[in-house]
Amino acid sequence: MATTLRRAQPADLPALAALRAEAFGTDTAEARGWLEHIAGLENVLVLERGGTPPQPAALLAAVPVECGGRRGVWLDGMLTRPEARGRGVMKNLLAACLKAYAQSGYEFAVAAPDSPRADRGLGPLGFRPAFGLRVVRRPIPRSLVAQAEFDALTVRRLMEARLHYQPACVCLPEHTMVEMVTRLYRRGLTIASNRRGYALFLHRGETLQVLELQADNDHCADVLLQAAREKTGAAHASILLAESQALYLGAGKRCGCGMVCFLQRPFPVNDVYFRLLA
Repeated sequence: MATTLRRAQPADLPALAALRAEAFGTDTAEARGWLEHIAGLENVLVLERGGTPPQPAALLAAVPVECGGRRGVWLDGMLTRPEARGRGVMKNLLAACLKAYAQSGYEFAVAAPDSPRADRGLGPLGFRPAFGLRVVRRPIPRSLVAQAEFDALTVRRLMEARLHYQPACVCLPEHTMVEMVTRLYRRGLTIASNRRGYALFLHRGETLQVLELQADNDHCADVLLQAAREKTGAAHASILLAESQALYLGAGKRCGCGMVCFLQRPFPVNDVYFRLLA
């Protein structure tokens, strides 16, 4: 049966949202929001099989990103219709996507697979592990003089601060970051910030789950955590850091990574920061 690779159109939204909701076990409103506001419908690629009417067999999002002046693409939301799985459909879709972006001058592709199986599936296409992460768990001492503002950073200022601390950062589109941060706020996100850094955290009982922490040094990071303790009462922190990040060096347990595929000449990624907040 003939297949066609094309970009999604507004008329596709109901069918694609239903397919995503079924594949990821969510509701259609959440799926629709992901397609429109995180991926951007114009960045969703659909592999369509013939029929009347034609049916989407697989889809993925290919979102343009930048890193140090280099153009790249973030691949996410990969799914295949159940009856089409196990036939190499997604592998062929990814291969076609990588070839097209390479021919258009894009220099790299990044992905953050959510399972070892997905890692293995990307390996034969030229992806390799990169952007290691580590989890640091530490007590938060009391400090009544620790100062920070809470929820004072706009998304744009957050993106600027991230680039300040991580110049070699894979930059997502602003509308994508807005949606990611908005979703986290619905889950209880708080942002602590001052002139020496910022921390994004969720308060879970006695623990702060710190999703991102950037600061001038360990002392400045501790001040942010101490201010957050005074606000929440949480006495411990579980902090997600980049493996190469210059905070609490040598501490923590490696917990996972993203992947990179070079579409042109390879370049160093040891210091590249790729962190999703979705």
